Amino acid sequence: MLRLHLTAWLVLLLAAMHANAVQRTSFDHLTTGFELRGAHRDLACEYCHLQGVFKGTPRTCEGCHTIGGRINASPKPPTHLVTSDRCELCHAIYNFAPIYRMDHTAAIGSCFSCHNNVRAPGKAANHIASDNNCTACHTTVAFVPARMEHADLLQKSQCTGCHDGVRASSKSMRHVVTTTQCGDCHTTLSWSPARFNHSGLTTRCQSCHNNLAATGKVANHPATARECSDCHRYPNWTPLVFLHTSAQYPGDHRGSPGCTTCHATSLDQATWTAAAYRPNCAGCHATGFKPNAHPKTTTGIPYSVAELQNCTGACHVYADANLTEIAKPRPPGHHKVTDGAFH
Repeated sequence: MLRLHLTAWLVLLLAAMHANAVQRTSFDHLTTGFELRGAHRDLACEYCHLQGVFKGTPRTCEGCHTIGGRINASPKPPTHLVTSDRCELCHAIYNFAPIYRMDHTAAIGSCFSCHNNVRAPGKAANHIASDNNCTACHTTVAFVPARMEHADLLQKSQCTGCHDGVRASSKSMRHVVTTTQCGDCHTTLSWSPARFNHSGLTTRCQSCHNNLAATGKVANHPATARECSDCHRYPNWTPLVFLHTSAQYPGDHRGSPGCTTCHATSLDQATWTAAAYRPNCAGCHATGFKPNAHPKTTTGIPYSVAELQNCTGACHVYADANLTEIAKPRPPGHHKVTDGAFH
């Protein structure tokens, strides 16, 4: 359609020129310093030099071919693209149509004003979803490859609409298994390292932190199948916050001892120094039992660790070895694991 309009304009232009043409004279216009080219050589002098006035005669296309000018030459048609008036950027003098090139520096307005699939080819049907700011990704010097400016995407949260492994690169085979949006961890300014928001996660840390997808347990970590969240918390990975709920862990031990105090091996199970007495206190503290501090009779017979393996039990002092008469009663609860002095 555009070419048809330009061709019709050219026909009218040439007809107008030849209507005013006269037989070419022997005058060499080049002697004036301005060469006449193309159909301009066949025009009568009066066509450009009105009323014999030579001074001020236009020397550019737009000087004559414009609406309202003093030279009666055909202007750009209404259907012409919105451009500057420098005709020579796209048109040749000898073959005005079709244009021999499209110099985009002459174009006025946005790319889409022409590249709208009506006047000129526009975005293809399989173009990614974006606005019509073509220059955000393309240049008129080299239209492809495009340089992607993500700020102009209409669906900023739908990275996978393009990054699907076909249109653009997608997640690698080693990527963490996830259904969250890319923008939850990555940004278009700095794709890596990723910033991951753990605040919504409470379990299954090891599904990512397996030393493949993400950093996992260190080499000297105790062997355990427990969830990371049983001992660790986000965002402060340390100190450990394991809560002992087993009946074999009596009380809170007045502030909880260090893990390695009980877990002396690389296992997550406690190491009982006197396993025969587990789960009583003597299971760990048998070697620290002090018989002289635990008299059983007034005659000096002491209790054994086996008799007092549960420190919270009663340990009366009897008047005789037959244990028939209590000389000094001590009710249960004399020792408490929640008591710092343990007495």
